[in-house]
Amino acid sequence: MANILVVDDDPDIVELVSLKLRSSGHEVTAVGSGEAALDTLATRTDVDLAVVDHMMPGMTGVDLVRALRAGGSTLKVLMLTARSQERDLENGFTAGVDDYMTKPFSPRELAARVTSMLSRR
Repeated sequence: MANILVVDDDPDIVELVSLKLRSSGHEVTAVGSGEAALDTLATRTDVDLAVVDHMMPGMTGVDLVRALRAGGSTLKVLMLTARSQERDLENGFTAGVDDYMTKPFSPRELAARVTSMLSRR
């Protein structure tokens, strides 16, 4: 179906998200940092959507999205984070995320949001 990049420094979250997305028919690549995500996206043009954590060491998820948008990327981004304050959502959307989910999360809801975002290609 789609190629999805999961960007999160928590191996348990990466495993859960990857398992759910693969069971929904998607190809998944996972990296543990914003910097690694930029490196991956610099060489791969087949990524359809990224699921990005906010709080990571080094480059945050919001910093990653800002860098992508500054470079002209229109990659669809779903922010998946424990940051749930209104200010956090505002910062995410201002940076250019397309959708925002908070942890803990429902894997079924994640899959539904991904499907919805991909249908708007």
